[in-house]
Amino acid sequence: MRRRTYLAGGASVLAGIAVSGFVSRPPSNERLLEAARESPDAGEGSSNTKTILSGTDHETSLYEIDAPNDGPTAMVFGGVHGDERGGIEATREISDWRPDAGTLVVVPETNRVAVENNERRGVDGDLNRQFPADREPQSELAAGIWDAVEAHEPDVVLDLHRSLGIYSLHREFVGQAIFHSPDARGERLADRLNEDAVPWYLPFHKFTAGETSLTGPLLFQHAARELGASAYLFETTEFLLDHSTMVELSRLAAAHVLELHGLLEVGGGA
Repeated sequence: MRRRTYLAGGASVLAGIAVSGFVSRPPSNERLLEAARESPDAGEGSSNTKTILSGTDHETSLYEIDAPNDGPTAMVFGGVHGDERGGIEATREISDWRPDAGTLVVVPETNRVAVENNERRGVDGDLNRQFPADREPQSELAAGIWDAVEAHEPDVVLDLHRSLGIYSLHREFVGQAIFHSPDARGERLADRLNEDAVPWYLPFHKFTAGETSLTGPLLFQHAARELGASAYLFETTEFLLDHSTMVELSRLAAAHVLELHGLLEVGGGA
């Protein structure tokens, strides 16, 4: 009871802060983001745009950016849920990033029909429940997305999402959380995001990391289970945060994942 009373009181304080207009565009790591946006010293590399599920209702674009130096392959997904606009907007920008090493593959509108309709689910239901263990993907869209994943054999997978509340504060929501495969670097990612972008006046918005079971039906779990990828599901929240802040948090999460896995180089550490 005391804990719930305390949390309720804290939420009231945070609501007052939000009404006062302080919760917008948190501190950031501009040096890291500039490294992601700028071409590496070794040269431009190359980029290519492909189409997944061409000729179907689910047709969507995939962007492949090859760095001038060898390195791992990372795939970043937005729009698995079509109403989660922060991740969609962030991945549209990420498709223009220039890694220092390896290959960056970006799918900004994974569930394009749901994105166009601004709905969580697509025509076949929730796309992020269609990758069960020991079975084939459960819809045409899921199969097409998985074909693209298998074709690129990513070492790293990041799926960007949005929740409506705070993990452990709101029972039904999982915002400000990073779920990750056993070999991924979720704790380090959470620490970096908290240092970069969670101000002191939002204590409940600190990111937490949790290791996922690989038995679930989510896209990032399937990538870890079937391909051995270091996989992440990133959840920011709408609770007291505006849209630009959620986009910025998604950008930062992606940039830190790329740096942690060797696709980005930042002098002096990120």
